[in-house]
Amino acid sequence: MIVNYSRENTELLLKSLIETNINMNISMFYEKVDTAKTLKDLTYNIGNVAVELKEGNRNRQDIDIADFTYNDAKYLRKEIQINNEEIYFLYIYLNIFSEDKKELEYSMDKVEGILLSKGMQTRRANFRQEEIFLACLPLMENKDELKKVAKRNILTSGLLGTYSFISESIFEEDGIYIGQNVYNNSLVFIDRYNNSKYKNANMCIFGTSGAGKSYYTKLLIMRNRLLGIEQYVIDPEREYNKIAEKFEGTVIKIGPTSNNYINIFDIRKESIEENEHGYLATKIGKLIGFFNLIFGEMNEEEKAILEEKIIEVYKNKNITFNDKSLFNKKNFKTNKDMPLLEDLYNILNDEKTKKFRIKLIPFIKGSLKFFNNYTNIKIDSKLIVADVYELGEENLKYGMYLFTDFFWDKIKINRKIKKAIYLDEIWRLIGVTSNKHVAKFIYKIFKTIRKYGGSSVAITQDISDLFSLEDGAYGKSILNNSSIKTFFSLEEENIKLLSEYSNLSEKEKIEIKSLQRGECLMFIGTNHILMNIDSCDFEKKIIEN
Repeated sequence: MIVNYSRENTELLLKSLIETNINMNISMFYEKVDTAKTLKDLTYNIGNVAVELKEGNRNRQDIDIADFTYNDAKYLRKEIQINNEEIYFLYIYLNIFSEDKKELEYSMDKVEGILLSKGMQTRRANFRQEEIFLACLPLMENKDELKKVAKRNILTSGLLGTYSFISESIFEEDGIYIGQNVYNNSLVFIDRYNNSKYKNANMCIFGTSGAGKSYYTKLLIMRNRLLGIEQYVIDPEREYNKIAEKFEGTVIKIGPTSNNYINIFDIRKESIEENEHGYLATKIGKLIGFFNLIFGEMNEEEKAILEEKIIEVYKNKNITFNDKSLFNKKNFKTNKDMPLLEDLYNILNDEKTKKFRIKLIPFIKGSLKFFNNYTNIKIDSKLIVADVYELGEENLKYGMYLFTDFFWDKIKINRKIKKAIYLDEIWRLIGVTSNKHVAKFIYKIFKTIRKYGGSSVAITQDISDLFSLEDGAYGKSILNNSSIKTFFSLEEENIKLLSEYSNLSEKEKIEIKSLQRGECLMFIGTNHILMNIDSCDFEKKIIEN
């Protein structure tokens, strides 16, 4: 039992205790005291002590105690009369338990040390164990023999310091299990689709190679798959194929050895919402971003020339800015009705477009000619992994953009269905190797996916590249548009850069640097929790084999 407290306390009394992982029950009793009787007793006490101090011998050994008593009584009377405070009796009991006697003794010593460091005196309830045990059960039983020892008075304002619900943990009824709070071992369940709590369902996952970010992402995919959530994964490192195979998903490979094709010129019926207009105009904006990846940053004149050629390509296929041109009677035009890259290549036949034509040669006649084919894939699985590994380091961005565009149209089909898109190595699309048109498209996904019942997940280990385009504007926007941010272990220079764009305290910077594999600092709304990602043997077997 806690039998005394420091005279001045400005923080939560039990914060340090609650944040430990010691098994214990804490019980607090508040007993309101009659204010009129208290004032009468205080006034009587003040009068008596004042006389003793005035007439008594100042050399008495207990004169300091008398002074304290006198000043305390005056302070209490002032707070009650002037500041409308109430006075209570406070009782705090702790029941510590363990299956091992040595561990129990260790825990008790630790608790006593923590409380002593915070200015609180404790007493072990020798021969009162039963009374303490009953007091810590939900029976509202506070026996008189305990009261005599543990009773201490406290004002209303002081009661704030006893608030006990301060543990930074989250347990959401419809959430999926993430892991354990490092400090108190509490379980963390998160429902990122909870619109009443989070402004969106977006996530950022940052960490160095081997820190555990891919393991964590795979756990999310598996657990969301069991809930029936539609998931689309951009996989540049061929890390998620086994997950797709185990959970009846679909792997779509784009590369020299693959027979899967997606035509960048496809206009899909779902690319704009019902009752909206502008199929071709919307598509041209996306194509300009894609061709910026191929041709490099273009000036305004080059963009205008390219746009003119794109319009001409579609016109040759009887597709114009009139949305009706995309329909054959009542049916939307098929994949075979769309132009190909080769159609654009064939009309780039003047001096102004010579540069474009040369850079398209690999896509028409060379190693990347698989981009020059009609789309031949149909997907109806709830887990789709886009494998772009075969494209190689230099060409990954083309495949990533192609699939992102493809998946984004699929995401918009049904707003009522929960879905998620995972963008691994997202820096390739919003970093310095990309361009502002592509980055704007990715940012648009993060900004608007919420209204389609979706979640965007940004994954990267290259923090510096993430913030390298337009002075980090797009990286910062995506970070700010993610309600859940997960930071695994990072190098010091990346932590320093990240702190410029997020609200990291000095303590959190140190924690991120010293995190062990599988540990992370998670920002969940306004909560900052240090966590240990946890998985069962079944999940480990799937991921590690």
